[in-house]
Amino acid sequence: MNKTLDFLYQKSKEGVSFTGLLEAVVSDITIVTAVHNIKSNKGSKTAGIDQNRMNRYLQMPKQELIELIRRNVSNYKPKPAKRVYIPKSNGKKRPLGIPTVLDRIIQECIRIIIEPICEARFYPHSYGFRPYRAQKHAVRDIINVINVSTKSPDQPVWAVEGDIKGCFDNIDHRILLRKLWRIGIHDKRILQIIRQMLKAGYIEQDMKFETDTGTPQGGILSPASV
Repeated sequence: MNKTLDFLYQKSKEGVSFTGLLEAVVSDITIVTAVHNIKSNKGSKTAGIDQNRMNRYLQMPKQELIELIRRNVSNYKPKPAKRVYIPKSNGKKRPLGIPTVLDRIIQECIRIIIEPICEARFYPHSYGFRPYRAQKHAVRDIINVINVSTKSPDQPVWAVEGDIKGCFDNIDHRILLRKLWRIGIHDKRILQIIRQMLKAGYIEQDMKFETDTGTPQGGILSPASV
């Protein structure tokens, strides 16, 4: 698995675009890795709208589970997420979408394969919602820039902090998919699956709501879930 991911990263660094990604997404090793990743997540015991928990899939024979994932990917129709609200530090509540476990496994399969492709193209000084990066790295980089650029103790230095209100709730799906294409993900089957995930909607108080914009906060493919 690591050799495959390293290969994707290196080729993406070289500017290569990829078309045959779906086969990698539904390979035995990717599916098994995705299942183990979901299993180790603290939210694995939480069910989506179908009420199925991870244990149901863990009790299935390995090959039966792999074939189930492949069948669902080949005719992918994601279920709406279950909408819940979690408290924020400012007293407000943040909406969270909980996909079904099956959808989470498929999302994880896709994340595993496309992440090294995206990582190879991302701006090196971007730290948000990326593997092996955290707020402390951004703070360290800012301090380094300030120290290098300061000519004297009296020279003022500005650091601007801000927040985009409702950023993930208002992401344009078409722009997002176009950016994935520009990054090098040219497998239209993968892009169509991601598009369906974005459009899956959510269930709140037994009512279904469409998601024409935004990413599913709580879903694996959303940066807001990291």
